[in-house]
Amino acid sequence: MCLRHLLLIWILLICRGYIYSQSNTNNVVVTNQQLWIDFYPHYYVNEKLEYYGDTGYRTILNKDIWHRIYARPSARYHLSEKWELHAGLGLFYIFNKTLSDRFEITPWQGVQFNWPKWDKLKFKNLLKIEERISYNTTNWSASFDFRLRLKISGRYDLKRGVSDRFWFIPFYAEGFVPINDNIKEFVRNKSRVGIGIGHNTSKKLRFSMIVNWQYSRTGIEDDFNVSDIAYQLKVRFFWKNKLINKEKYDTINR
Repeated sequence: MCLRHLLLIWILLICRGYIYSQSNTNNVVVTNQQLWIDFYPHYYVNEKLEYYGDTGYRTILNKDIWHRIYARPSARYHLSEKWELHAGLGLFYIFNKTLSDRFEITPWQGVQFNWPKWDKLKFKNLLKIEERISYNTTNWSASFDFRLRLKISGRYDLKRGVSDRFWFIPFYAEGFVPINDNIKEFVRNKSRVGIGIGHNTSKKLRFSMIVNWQYSRTGIEDDFNVSDIAYQLKVRFFWKNKLINKEKYDTINR
């Protein structure tokens, strides 16, 4: 599959989202168009331990309601080829035009199972629990909750040989389950799916463009529906400790 075909797929996905949004403007459901920009640095300390995370910006394109910036430094320990332990800390700030701004601190822990796996198609299954502390910045009152998240993600390599340069199709589905539901947040997600196209330009750089659909609400009194379509740019950077054997690094960074 050549570059122009992949770009055509991406354009069609965006057009589908726009048409879906316009077709619902006369009904109760109103679809919001969002923009997400995310950067993911990865640093391999050794064959087992990896520091990673993401930082980014999100907003609604068709409504000037809120803007969110965040950073989530994390660590991953590779128990084996199939099993991994994860832990991290999320820091979020939401600038809200209609309600008070919110600041959230979210420590989290998770376990990942990498299966099934074939030559070109791979799946990852990540279950994590978040301890969410959310602050109303008007009076800095805090609310606390636990949340479970299950994410099943995968990647299909379109053409991959010995070269580090190849195109791929990323996809995922994720569910959110609050335990106590104590945080009265403006934006609330219940589930999310996404698919896109990506390119691995080298061992150090990978980017992808993904269209995401969310079952969520935007507003404390709103009903839940498929209310968000988000266009996402993800850029990943990979580094390794100089002491890591090249063959080992190629294995853990596949």
